[in-house]
Amino acid sequence: MSCAAACGLTCMTSITAQTHATLDGVIDAPPADALLPYMSDAGRQGALDLALAADALLLARETWQGLARAWRDQTGPMAERLNTMPKYVVSATLGSAAEWDHTTIVGYDDIAGLREREQLLTYGCGRLARDLLADGLLDVLVLSLTPVVAGAGRRLFDDPGHLVRLRLTDSTTFETGAVRLFLEPDHA
Repeated sequence: MSCAAACGLTCMTSITAQTHATLDGVIDAPPADALLPYMSDAGRQGALDLALAADALLLARETWQGLARAWRDQTGPMAERLNTMPKYVVSATLGSAAEWDHTTIVGYDDIAGLREREQLLTYGCGRLARDLLADGLLDVLVLSLTPVVAGAGRRLFDDPGHLVRLRLTDSTTFETGAVRLFLEPDHA
């Protein structure tokens, strides 16, 4: 089952990117404690559902390193899923993947082949997600919008260089005011 199908969408996806952003599109600020009031059990369950529907994680090196530090010693359903599922870390500089179990180092050129075989989930919206979108490899963007304005910080799409069209396929509004959007690239 694809990540999108697990969340009630009818399309079959191969790569789903999940990320959080403020209303002004900032993805790396404000501090996590400013966002905590907008977290909900339903939102956490939605994130777990996406992880359970994926065959493997596809992560850029910095995201992989940060998630490894955050999750490898945690317990609970999400930690169990992330720690036991296969992970592909895209890196030309990482010497070893021993830091987090079930990880394989791959190159960017390997992604198309992985996409043909596995339902992949990636976190964040840094260069890897932007490259996947630009190269037509990203099937779904799950964007969790938090109703705060950061004012400064790295933006979701810093400067794509061209118009990026996305089609809204589903949305959920949580009791906290956060909104989860399911978007597909519109190549029209």
